[in-house]
Formats: sequence, structure tokens, C-alpha cells
Amino acid sequence: MVEDKLKKIKLMLVEDHVLTRIGLKVSLEKYPNLEIIAETANGKEAVELANNKKPDLIIMDIGLIELDGIEATKKIKESNPNIKVIMLTSHESEREIIASLASGADGYCLKDTAPEQLYTAIQSVYEGNAWLSSQVAEKVLRNFYGKEISQIKQSDFAKGLPSVDEKKITKPTFQIPIVPLSDRELEVLKLIVDGKSNQEIGEKLFVTLATVKTHVRSILNKLSVDDRTQAAVKAMREGLVTF
Repeated sequence: MVEDKLKKIKLMLVEDHVLTRIGLKVSLEKYPNLEIIAETANGKEAVELANNKKPDLIIMDIGLIELDGIEATKKIKESNPNIKVIMLTSHESEREIIASLASGADGYCLKDTAPEQLYTAIQSVYEGNAWLSSQVAEKVLRNFYGKEISQIKQSDFAKGLPSVDEKKITKPTFQIPIVPLSDRELEVLKLIVDGKSNQEIGEKLFVTLATVKTHVRSILNKLSVDDRTQAAVKAMREGLVTF
């Protein structure tokens, strides 16, 4: 147990702003169990470094040159599925959050995250958990469940949602869908990925709320997932919807 606590976590930093990368490096080097073994400002180079250096965990920005962080994460995970990735970015849109999770990212933090909170996220992800910063967790819950943090029931957490206190989630496991989605269900699924509520989907497609709910239930059943968030992540990961 003591050895596990003292074992160094090998990190790679991928950030295109030099001052931000330097500040991040200085902040993380204060922790004795963290070791930064590589850094780059380039998404394409990040993929190559990951293959060569084999870090335990990568801190990844989204807006990178040559290859963006989402695509870089996808390529890294394809070759090195055991490497953990935390997106550290200023981007807060639902589409980028879902696209990041679909690419295989294990965590999503915003750049205003305090160093000690980022350190906690690194430890948690390294141990096999998924992590969402509080702002991102609230956005996911609000957009995909229509609830505020204070309204989330304890039963919701069993589905893999973040704990209100710890903001940790258990990553859902997915099965390959065995029943194809209809054209209308694919339309609904794309709007779910866009973060639309059932009411907004109904208005967009000119159908009743009851019809939308029927489509959503059918989509969840066909994709073998429990909720809208898992459906959105699976849709992006499996390429079921395109933009």
C-alpha cells in the first residue's frame, strides 16, 4: 500500500500555449509522486510521444495545431488504451464534452481548476475512475437530465453519474447495438448529442413530447444503455451520428 502511494505517476503535458504549459508544469512538479516525462504543443507529436514515452497519464488541451486534442486522444487510445487522458481546456460546450468522452478521455477539467483539484483528478483517473470538473458535471446533468445538482437523487448515481461531493463517475460499459436505429431515431439521437431536451427535440421535429419520449426509450433499448448521456457518448464513439 505504501509503495502504491509513493509510485510516481508519469505525465505528459499537451498544451499549445507556452506560458500555460510552463505554469501547469510548475504547479504539478510540486507533488513528489508526479513526474513529467514529456510535453508538446502539437497534437500530432503528442500521438508519437505517447507511443514512444508511454506515459501513465496525459493532460490534453483541445485546441492544438495539426491535430486537435479530441482526435489526438482517439488515436492515442487506439494504440495505447491503458494510457489515461484528462482533457484540460477552456471549452465548455456539450458537443466538445461528449466528443472528448467518446474519443476515450477519462476526465474533463476546465483551465480554471485549482492545482490541488487537478492533482486530485489525476490521482482519481490514474486509479481507474472517470472525472468531471464540477462545472462540466452540472452542465452534463442539466442538459441531459433536465435537473440541477440539488435535484439529483441518490439512485441516479448508481447509473454512473458524478457524486455531488467528489465529482467522480464510474465509466459506463457499452455493448454493440444489435438492432439498427430508424432514420427518425437517428435524428433524435443527433439532437440528444447536441444537448437538446425532449421538448426542444419535439419542437425541432414537429412531433409531440410523448412521441419524442417513445423514440428516446427505443434508442436506449436498442443501444443497450441506461440513459441519455450514455446514448450520446456511444453515438459519438461508434460513429452513429455525424456533424
